[in-house]
Amino acid sequence: MPKKSSTLSKTTRPWLLRWTEDESVLTVIPKSKTQRLAKQAQLANVDAERAVNRAFQQELLRAKAISEAMFKSGKAARYSLVSSGRQALLRISAAQRKLKGWFKA
Repeated sequence: MPKKSSTLSKTTRPWLLRWTEDESVLTVIPKSKTQRLAKQAQLANVDAERAVNRAFQQELLRAKAISEAMFKSGKAARYSLVSSGRQALLRISAAQRKLKGWFKA
């Protein structure tokens, strides 16, 4: 029967996704259950902090993509408005020239 002392644990990955970081797995298991649970809680907190940080970074990238799309959409709307205004101005000026030609004749 194997002794229940401090031993190295195996690191196996049965899942496709990473549920824990490599350094957050206990490599030396303390003899005391209290110490073992405290160490596991500490490592779980480290995992949680990293997961929150990854989620935060993804949200930053998403917000950046959304703001970039909004900026480009606003830029396109501005150019469309300027183009429409210019076209209206050119049509009005052309109509004025025609009207002036009719009144002079």
